[in-house]
Parts: sequence; structure tokens; C-alpha cells
Amino acid sequence: MLHKKIIFFFLFGNAICQTYPGTMINIPGDTFTMGESETSYQGPPGSYDAYLHTVTLDSFQMSETEVTNEQYAHFLNGAFSAGLLEVQIETGPGPYTGDLLVFGTDLAPSEYSGMALYNLSGTRVMKDHDNADGDNDPFTGVVEPENPLNIAYIGYDELNTENQWFYVKDPANSEHFNWLELTNYYNYTDESHQYDTSVLLNDYDDWEELEDYPNNLPTALDVSNWPATFIQWYGAKAFTLFYNVKLPTEAQWEFAARGGAEFIYATEDGTVHGDGTSANWNHLVESPSRGHVLDVKINEPNPYGLYNMAGNVWEWIEDWYDSDYYNNSNNATDPVNTVDTGLKVRRGGSWNYHQATLKSSARAKDEQFKGNDHFGFRIALRMQQLDINKETQITEIINLHQNYPNPFNPITTLRYDLPEQANVNIIIYDMLGRDVRTLVNEKQEAGFKSVKWNGRNDMGQTVSAGMYFYRIQAGSFSKVQKMILLK
Repeated sequence: MLHKKIIFFFLFGNAICQTYPGTMINIPGDTFTMGESETSYQGPPGSYDAYLHTVTLDSFQMSETEVTNEQYAHFLNGAFSAGLLEVQIETGPGPYTGDLLVFGTDLAPSEYSGMALYNLSGTRVMKDHDNADGDNDPFTGVVEPENPLNIAYIGYDELNTENQWFYVKDPANSEHFNWLELTNYYNYTDESHQYDTSVLLNDYDDWEELEDYPNNLPTALDVSNWPATFIQWYGAKAFTLFYNVKLPTEAQWEFAARGGAEFIYATEDGTVHGDGTSANWNHLVESPSRGHVLDVKINEPNPYGLYNMAGNVWEWIEDWYDSDYYNNSNNATDPVNTVDTGLKVRRGGSWNYHQATLKSSARAKDEQFKGNDHFGFRIALRMQQLDINKETQITEIINLHQNYPNPFNPITTLRYDLPEQANVNIIIYDMLGRDVRTLVNEKQEAGFKSVKWNGRNDMGQTVSAGMYFYRIQAGSFSKVQKMILLK
């Protein structure tokens, strides 16, 4: 089993690429038979789509675990500082109306600019799981609540001054979570998605995690290592662009899930235990499951060293879904379906799904804008890309980014990146080269930094509109950028 930490920090096209905060596993390339026979298929009748075919893969890397809440918050802070993200209340129609969402800004790469990435208001799925009313609409009739711990654990503080706008919330902190209020709910009427507001229900006492509050709750450290959920496909894609990595292809994911031993199930040894110890899935066959996501390293890794390929959360994949794609990619090398079908693939099952979804060959799909309490992701990287990244190690590069917004009035943010401790000096100059304002003049530790300028000089006086320059001096590194102040 080979481990390798990816460390890189550079500009790549229009994306700002920084250090991926996790461990990658080397997966050797090979030729294998992908899919399964129709006689072995356990999906819904008439939905067989895992046609047997031969695929060849170059060597690649895959993240040891699903991306955690802590790692995703790290990404959100970096991308927010870069001006790539904004936080807005969703006002459009749909299931997220009124929720606080993270969106890509106009400066973000085209793959997610203007799209929602993450739901800061995300809570457990509430629907008619058992279809007791017989209408096959999960959003009419009596609700069966899921575990309240299936909630978004990343918070947002717009007033934070230390580049930590996004943070992992503490389940035991009453300012972060009011569990009594969060367990209030209504049933649905017989009209889809319409609530019966005549009776407010509450299931606080139904959950052992809320007994003896707050002693039975997971800690902030616990949920930091739970997989990030409420991730839309755009949110997974944005993460990969920020770190210059990839989402796994279907072929890469399935090959890795088989563990080099043709495992039927994507577990540590290719089997599934009925007690839930092989994977975090709905082993009690409840409707709904009373479970929730767990640590990304729960249970044992597969022979490659990958955790939770089966269960915990569904994992977004790069490929567009096409039920016939396997028939069109036989004998292909590193196949990936790039034809937009309106649906993206997800793999691996989750804490609330059944055993058949844990198969290495099991496929599922959804729209890119979906993202609930059991959708997450992990990342991958082809060895050829790794070779490119090696050329720009973090220990070699200091960077000064373009200020945001630009033009601005009256405040703008200047971002810079320090791969190691350095004496930093940042000064603003006017068009004649005269000093206007010294923003930074001190020794600083390594990290992603930012400083604001409010359009005033060192005397506290408002300066006139026009073009200004700002320069960073850090050790032997020096760089100048220009910006425009409007009035």
C-alpha cells in the first residue's frame, strides 16, 4: 500500500490552486472487466445498466477518504478569500428557497460560476419514506423524520476578520444548534410539498443522541472528520478546480473499489456484514434509517488503503450518466463520458441506502444541483497530472493575487500566499510612485493571507479616485499589481 501527500500551490489557468489538505493513495494502472452480468444485477427491474466491458486505466491517485467537513471548510475559506464564492439566501423556486447557500461568483471558473455549491442551512431529509398513503409521492402524507444529526456542520461568519469565515460547528454549542427547535416539523398535506401547519410536531425525545444533552452528542472534533454533505456536484467540482485535482471517473472509482481483488462489494474484503461493521449502510432495513454519517475512517480500509468506498455518503463522479455508455466504451483507455445528459453519476451508496448500492459495479445518478444529507465526494488525480504539479512545489512559490473587488469603492481585499515564514511588507503607491499606505510590515507565519484597504492613506485621509499600485516584498520575492479606486 503506497501513500503520498500531494502538496502544490500555484495558478492554473483561471483557477487559483492551493494545497489539498489530505492524503492520496497510489492506485496502479491495469486492464479490468468493468460492470457485472445481468444475472448478478440487484437494481430495480428493467434498470440494468452495468454492461460488462473491458477498460484500461493509467495509474492514478485517489483520496484516502471522503472529503471531510474540515477539509471543505478549508476550501471555502480559501476560495472565498480569492473572491470566487459568495453567500446568499436562495430566492428562486425549488427545494432550497429561503436557505443560505454558497454560490460561485462571476470571477469563479465557468464550471460553477453562478451555481450553488453548498447548503449552509442543510437539514435532514423529511419525507413520507414508507409511502403509507400509496400515492408514490414522498412529499405528501405523514413524514417519517431522519436522524437530526444529518445536518450541515459548516457554519458561516461574515464578520470574521481572521480569514475563517467558514468553520465547523460544535453540536454541543447551543449557539450553533438549537436541537429542540431543529426537531420541530410538520406533516405534508395531500398536495405535494405543501405542509399541514395546523399541528407542529417534535421528535426530540425519539433520538438517543439527544438524551442527556449534550453528553451523547458527537464533539466538534468528531464532526470535523465526518464527510462533508449537502454538497452539490458543482460544489465537488469547485473543490477539485481549487486544488487542481479531479473527481474520479466511473472507471477509476470502480477499479479502486474492487481493491485489486475483483471485490463484489466496495468494502475492506469484498463482503458485507449484516451488523453494519463492514460499511455504514442501512443494515437494519429501516424506513427511514435511524443512522447518520460517521467518521471518514470508520471500519477498515480496502487493500489499496481506501476507506468507505461503500456506504457513508454517495460520492459524486466526473462522468455524465448514460445507461448505454458502457456499450460505447469497450476496450477504451481512461474512459470518461463527457456528453451532457443532464445527470451526473454518483457511486458507493450511503448510510441510509440498501446493500445492493454497496456493490463495486452499482451505478446511480442525479442532477448537478442536488445535494442533501447523504451526498459527498472524494477526489482523484492521474499520475500525468501529478508530474505537472511536482514542478511547482509549495516551498518554491509566494504569490500576490489580484485584489477583489477591482475596481472598488471604498474597500477592497488584497490576498497573498506564504509557503513559509517571512518578513512581509505590502505598500500602496500612487501613479507617481509615492507611498500612500503601508498595509503590512511584519514577520508572518506561512498561510493564505489577506488584508483590506479602505481607500485611505497613512494619515487616515481619503485618497482620490484613480489607479494605484500595490507591492509585496517577502524575503527575496517582490511583485506588483494595479487596482482602480472609484468614487
